[in-house]
Amino acid sequence: MKLQYLGDSRDAFKWDLLHWLCTRAEPAFARLLFVPLLTPDDAVPRDGRTPHAWFPCRPPIRPFVAGLAAAPRSLERIAALGGIEDGHPLEVTVVQADAFVEEGARRASYWDWCHPERYADTLVFLDPDNGFETRTQRGPKWVRHAEVKWLLERLPESAAVAVYQHRPRRRWEELFADLAARLDYAPNVQAVYEANLAFLVLCRAPGTAERLARAAIRYCEGRPGVRAAALSCGERGDRPTGGRGEATAGREIRDTARA
Repeated sequence: MKLQYLGDSRDAFKWDLLHWLCTRAEPAFARLLFVPLLTPDDAVPRDGRTPHAWFPCRPPIRPFVAGLAAAPRSLERIAALGGIEDGHPLEVTVVQADAFVEEGARRASYWDWCHPERYADTLVFLDPDNGFETRTQRGPKWVRHAEVKWLLERLPESAAVAVYQHRPRRRWEELFADLAARLDYAPNVQAVYEANLAFLVLCRAPGTAERLARAAIRYCEGRPGVRAAALSCGERGDRPTGGRGEATAGREIRDTARA
């Protein structure tokens, strides 16, 4: 992510959804751990200027997002998300707030702080500029599958990983099918998405997956254009039965909610 885009319409969707998933899951999650995967600002910004009012977030989210855009911009302000709503307290921890993610051999040092086994009952949010790496795009703007796999395999089963995913010039169905083929390390994957932006939520335990899926479906209700889709393993590569979507490498994409 980049500091210059804090407080736009994507932030309204991002923090509204993540707060909802943590606080409206049953039972609620104890903590949101924010890993920004920060990169330097663009010299000539080309996007990220859409006003936060363009996304219909909940009223308590609106002043929080507006405050993110105030100068000087700081990721540390995101910790205040946990206290925006009476009756739904949430611990929000921001890590690596001033560290840029790098390329090559230096990239591994970005994760030196991380001890996944400590994060029980936690939603760990990774916020790369563009989303998951592809076969041709492996620089600092993408999170690597190896990094997400390492994190997911070491987290307690009560925890989950959420990843920001920007939509390239492709249909979501095509992108999700390609992603599903590479997410064989994640037994349970849920996507919540709108026209240009998605969040992929990965976890190991079926109980944690159900906990998040129910919250995601409720989030989509009454929000035109926001949808939830489960990416689940097919059996022996058979074609999926029921639901919309396409299968790739024995995995299925199906809509679980549509507003």
